[in-house]
Amino acid sequence: MSEKGLMPIVDKFLHPNYLFALEFQQGFVFGRVIRRRACLYKPYYLIDQNGNAVSIGPLSAQAELQFRDPRNTANSIPYLGQTINSGYPWIMHGSFGISPQYINAYPRMPAGKDISGHFPNLDPTRPSAGDNTGFVNGLLSPYDEPTDWLEIVIPPMQQLGCEYYNKDTYRTFQPKLNLHFCTYWFQVLNPPRFNRLISAIAMRQVPCAFHKVGFGDQPLDIGANVQKDWEANPMDLDEAAALGGA
Repeated sequence: MSEKGLMPIVDKFLHPNYLFALEFQQGFVFGRVIRRRACLYKPYYLIDQNGNAVSIGPLSAQAELQFRDPRNTANSIPYLGQTINSGYPWIMHGSFGISPQYINAYPRMPAGKDISGHFPNLDPTRPSAGDNTGFVNGLLSPYDEPTDWLEIVIPPMQQLGCEYYNKDTYRTFQPKLNLHFCTYWFQVLNPPRFNRLISAIAMRQVPCAFHKVGFGDQPLDIGANVQKDWEANPMDLDEAAALGGA
């Protein structure tokens, strides 16, 4: 753990057979990791939707951009374009580091939605003005070691977007990012077969990682297609705990 109280995101990646609880708006979905694969894109230089390099002038902003593959800009990264892969539900978990430290990045998850990360009583963050809230930079999530300051869980069919502001007074920069994620293929744990295990997870009687899906103040909607294809039954923690009986 760093002196800032932050952890490298790699230290929070899950391993096969680890248990987890994914918080959606509708409740928690419980699962067990079957397999995983680390996904790294380093360096990723900021580009626009046409693959053109994007540089940001001093004290200037860049409107929202999604992360595109420079080899084929029709492809987004990080992104899961189907609800199930290789016979299992899947999800992505990770963060990104950014350089230079003068660049503030303002993530939007899902893309195009509100920016989170500011104090609850403040007005919405204005990336165009370089607001000092709701951002991540290279001091909080360094390029070479992305941290859990920006911990993101991406379900299928969801895009990640980001706005930027250059705080430097004199220099122009093309932001450079390190996209470091892990893809998990997993087994959904549903009642009644896993009643006792789900209850034990909800009661914190067994080790389990709890993750909010998305990035922001509220978890994402699971979506009808994901819920159907995953055969998932989201539930609140009290409901889950009660599955173990008296």
